[in-house]
Amino acid sequence: MGFCSSASADDAFQSGHQQHAPMWVVRVGHVLEMTGRLPPHQSLKAKGLLSQWSPEMFVIFVSHQWLGRQHPDPMGEQLLVLQGVLKNIISRKLKIESDIVSQYYGRRPTKGELRRTAKAHVWLDYFSVPQLVDGHEPGVPEEQLLHVRSIPSYVDCCNIFLALVPDATHSETLSQCNFHSWLERGWCRTELWSYSLSARSKIPIVVVKSQDVAQFAAPLWHRYPVHLGDFAVEKDRASCSTVIQTALTEHLGELSQVKNKTAYRLYRSLFEEMTGLARKQRSLEEFLSDFSFSNHLHRHKGLGPIACAALSGDHVLVHTLAVAKASLQTSAPALPQTLNASGYSPLHLAVWFRSHDLRMLETLLKLRADPSSSSLTALPPLGLCSTVEALELLVRHGAGINDQGNLAKSAVFSGKHLTQYCPLHVAASFGAPCQVLARMVELKADVLGGRGGLASASPLHPLAFSGDSNNNLLSAQLLLQSRADMNQVCQPEGISRSVELILRAYNRCCRGEPNALLRFVTNNSTTPVGWSVIFDNEGLLTLLLAARADPELRNHRGLRPIDFARSERMRAILRDPQPHVYLLEHHSELISRHV
Repeated sequence: MGFCSSASADDAFQSGHQQHAPMWVVRVGHVLEMTGRLPPHQSLKAKGLLSQWSPEMFVIFVSHQWLGRQHPDPMGEQLLVLQGVLKNIISRKLKIESDIVSQYYGRRPTKGELRRTAKAHVWLDYFSVPQLVDGHEPGVPEEQLLHVRSIPSYVDCCNIFLALVPDATHSETLSQCNFHSWLERGWCRTELWSYSLSARSKIPIVVVKSQDVAQFAAPLWHRYPVHLGDFAVEKDRASCSTVIQTALTEHLGELSQVKNKTAYRLYRSLFEEMTGLARKQRSLEEFLSDFSFSNHLHRHKGLGPIACAALSGDHVLVHTLAVAKASLQTSAPALPQTLNASGYSPLHLAVWFRSHDLRMLETLLKLRADPSSSSLTALPPLGLCSTVEALELLVRHGAGINDQGNLAKSAVFSGKHLTQYCPLHVAASFGAPCQVLARMVELKADVLGGRGGLASASPLHPLAFSGDSNNNLLSAQLLLQSRADMNQVCQPEGISRSVELILRAYNRCCRGEPNALLRFVTNNSTTPVGWSVIFDNEGLLTLLLAARADPELRNHRGLRPIDFARSERMRAILRDPQPHVYLLEHHSELISRHV
């Protein structure tokens, strides 16, 4: 088995992933000296610029989407951005900040670690893996396969995982390439999954969109299975799927040795779903053994037996467990895969992970799982639906299309939830397919929001949180056509308002630049334009400005969106949106005369 250790004792670990081919890396200094296009592995090796990985190295793993079929970076765009961001990190001109999700997701690299960038090494596929650069080269395809099988080990040996995702155009297909298209590529998903199953996965990904925009992020990687990714060469799907099946099996082996079995049970439940294998049917005895449950089913809490059986997709076993008195109302602990929200019932989890599995959802509902189940942190399941069919099923079983949970009478705690979002808000914030939002609107979901917490926001507000993918921009267009108010100002109520005031006072006293969470809470009493600025959502900001949204409206602090914009890019769009509107129209064909 491959052994990887860090130069730091704090980071020492053993990798459970086998390394089938040497790991070749190139010094950051050599990367900064490159001109033109990325040079291939053979060229770097011939010049003596490649080094074989050793434990004392500080290594940056660079994942990127190829912008051409024959060359990954035909115009040298990605190289320029990579060089620029490395220079800005080295000179300390660039502050890499966490997004709101990764605020709760493990730790960030320390300042000391980032200072090592100047003497670091880089792993990048075109540098580090032999390439077919001169037609067919004997032995290269076989050698490439060994490197592919070694990707989980390579990721384990790296200290930082960097997603290089600047806006660019693919040289052949002319499609727009960015963070969202990177998430769709099968090879990129393979690297993302290897990272997520790595011993170092507690360090968030560094997402680089330009030379001066980089952010620690924690994407919902389990929503991007490798076997469903986009591959230019179809046979690569099987190769990459096998790599991840092996990595996940090894990861389960490690988790099985840990006393707390929650993560082990989650991955064991989702193994077949994540890897594209046929669903496994288990007897009750096999299930209890595989998931380390005792025969006293009624005693299990947290991620309990019915939750695990539901995530496994075994509706017969769910019924068997219910008859044996296993609880339908267990409350799962906070997990990174559920955005660290605790309180998810088996129905919540089934809707979140398996919206496509109507038979499982119907089984739970017939066993009287509550379609309006909610807690302080877990909103009603309806907002978690990612298919129209799941949405309609829950509504038929009594889920309210505008249900915010049971509103409390307390003047301070106005509602069971901090946000008190409606299902339409929740679906928008998680980037649900546009068809799901459209069906919600058809079922009379209120496009003006609700009451309590942050529910006074328009559904356009939380779209800013879920990114600027084509799907989300289509959802924004849908909401605008459905008379959602683009200038609606969020008015936090109850505990949300109290938290805002407390953190505003803290912000005045603290030194240094506020993080993403603090900046959001202290400025959230603004319009969808303001939320787009807070979450650096260029696409949604541009769409709203094209629709004549007012960028001058002020929040509770008296600030306009341009006043709390973090990047010069966002300020430039606010000052002169027209060039950006033109680019959005050109690339996405989204803005229509109806907006």
